Amino acid sequence: MGGIGGAAVVGLGARAWFAGCGGRALAPHGHGALFAVCSELCCPDVIGLACLRALSADSGSIEKLAQLILRDLSAAGADCLSASALRRAVKVRSSNDFHDGRIATVDGWLLSLTETRVYALAMLLAAAQSPRYG
Repeated sequence: MGGIGGAAVVGLGARAWFAGCGGRALAPHGHGALFAVCSELCCPDVIGLACLRALSADSGSIEKLAQLILRDLSAAGADCLSASALRRAVKVRSSNDFHDGRIATVDGWLLSLTETRVYALAMLLAAAQSPRYG
């Protein structure tokens, strides 16, 4: 009553996450716009690792996560060609995830399945680019 619900709080978090904090250049791997969006996320390592642990083992690769994210966005009719369109589509899909019951528990937090996958992908992409991981 008068407070902000959990979905709203996570939705606000998603908006902050997708505002970006500068990015690293990524070589296109067939999912260039999605990889560009993920590379803009701030501090993906801690959040991303927690998200990766929360997902099933069969979705723990860069290619599989990219396929799952883009499949869900495409099924919802989203434009997946540009980074700006993907940012908007992820925000909408994340909000809809709560409505549709597509929720992951990540270290005690309830996140949309889309947010969870995007952060896991961001962490894997950062790990693939940086010697400080691994």
